Amino acid sequence: MTNYKLSKNLGFSIVELLVVIAIIGLLASVAFVQIEKARAKARDAQREKNVKVIQDAMAIYVAGAQNYPLGENVVLTGTDAVSQAIINRDAISKIPQDPINSGNYRYFYNSVDGSSYVIIYYLETDTISGKNIGVNTAAP
Repeated sequence: MTNYKLSKNLGFSIVELLVVIAIIGLLASVAFVQIEKARAKARDAQREKNVKVIQDAMAIYVAGAQNYPLGENVVLTGTDAVSQAIINRDAISKIPQDPINSGNYRYFYNSVDGSSYVIIYYLETDTISGKNIGVNTAAP
């Protein structure tokens, strides 16, 4: 007959629990960073799509008006004069907004002579081919 001795220590010690909690916290923080990077990439992809939509609307606008709307450092909000000119020509029904839509993360429009334009926008990552983090431009 074998005698089994019952251990007095049936649970985990505080140190063991703290180590497990620290490991879980470390894994959660790594996962959070990766999720935030994926979100930034998704926002940048949306920005590129939005700028393309605005460029398409500009092409439709200039086909009828013969010139691009004039404006310097105009923030395209949908209610500004440039946006209204494009909407009123039925080139677009609504001006797309940046996913963050604050600070530098907006779409800026410049056309001083109506023969060309530049859209200025900012990206959070360098994951889009040919584009850098920060300021980027699009023109016809």
